[in-house]
Amino acid sequence: MQKFERILVFILLLLATGAGQAFLADPDALSPGAGQPLTEAAFALFYLALILLLVKYRSTSFRLLLSERWLAVICVWALASVAWSVGPGESLRRALALIGTTLAGLYLGLRFEPKQQLKMIAYAIGLGAIASLLVILAIPSVGITPDGMQGVYNLKNSLGRMMSLGVLSFALLTLGQRRHRGMHAVMFLLCGTLLVLSRSATAIVVTMLLLALLPFRKLLYLRTRQLLATTAIMIPLMAVITIWAVESSEEILQYLGRNATLSGRIPLWDLVLKSIADRPILGYGFTAFWNSWPGERVSDAANWDHAVPHAHNGFLEVWLGLGIVGLAILLISLARNFVFALRLARSRREMEFSWPLLLVIFTALYNLTENSFLVVNSTAWIAYCAASYWLAATAREEVAARQEQPDAEPAFSS
Repeated sequence: MQKFERILVFILLLLATGAGQAFLADPDALSPGAGQPLTEAAFALFYLALILLLVKYRSTSFRLLLSERWLAVICVWALASVAWSVGPGESLRRALALIGTTLAGLYLGLRFEPKQQLKMIAYAIGLGAIASLLVILAIPSVGITPDGMQGVYNLKNSLGRMMSLGVLSFALLTLGQRRHRGMHAVMFLLCGTLLVLSRSATAIVVTMLLLALLPFRKLLYLRTRQLLATTAIMIPLMAVITIWAVESSEEILQYLGRNATLSGRIPLWDLVLKSIADRPILGYGFTAFWNSWPGERVSDAANWDHAVPHAHNGFLEVWLGLGIVGLAILLISLARNFVFALRLARSRREMEFSWPLLLVIFTALYNLTENSFLVVNSTAWIAYCAASYWLAATAREEVAARQEQPDAEPAFSS
């Protein structure tokens, strides 16, 4: 049974990477609010199968849902937004998909340790990387676009996002495991090469920042005072690097294929903030904005070559759809997971236990200029939810252990 579960989850993760979308997507399917019925039906069947499996672990699942209540709350809020949505049908369809995607993360976090999660996510992305390389070489009309490589994905940013996660996950596997280290190193290089070829600036910058943090992982094991002293030294150094980056911003942006407006993002954000000001508390309904008249007005004013699919900032996108209430719920989840993941990485030295922390930081940074928050049928959101639920389960176990042994010093508490 466990083998069947592994295969089911792996196929779902592979499908959720978006691999193969380059052959399915058409220009109309990439417009805001568009969906692909066959793909959505396939995801629905996978989610139904996982829900049936969760019934077997219903008591544990329910306790875990209560422990990490914020993901459940935001799903309920997304579903409730149908009541005030500018596109009720769209919000309902996507809210149900969000619930399914989040439950997939619940199942992954409930049944698999970080090491297993890391491997399944890495291998699913690795298959997409190999397929992308073959498509780029054999069918360049599909795998290569004027803006950059897209491989078997429907956009270069989709390839960039997946390869960024691939680089990080294979980096941890290479550093943390002797078994198959050579294969993991090769896949790390392949994902890194495709990441650069995608020319996805956000994914490239975020990956470089996180890889630069890996050599400093041992600093997490310092005592609190030592860690604070080290931080006091590093902050001025980071300030110097930041000043240099600002002074050299034009050259850096030009190298990454961007201009001073971040490829039109800054004017877009200004327009988005004005729209948010009209409905700041509740928003326009989950994922409904860009397929509505207000969204079309912003898209036209942005004057892009194509319809704007999202706000290109995950925080603003959530605020647009779910209002300040939804954004607050998300920020609480993100902050809570960061604290739990940091304490976990400090208490357990195995490399795979750094995965939740790396994933939380990746999610926060990536959403500054792109969007992966609450994205349905997405490996990135499934991975985040899986890490969240596993962290919540571990925190619950730590609390129980502390109650049994009052003198014990826990890794972290809830």
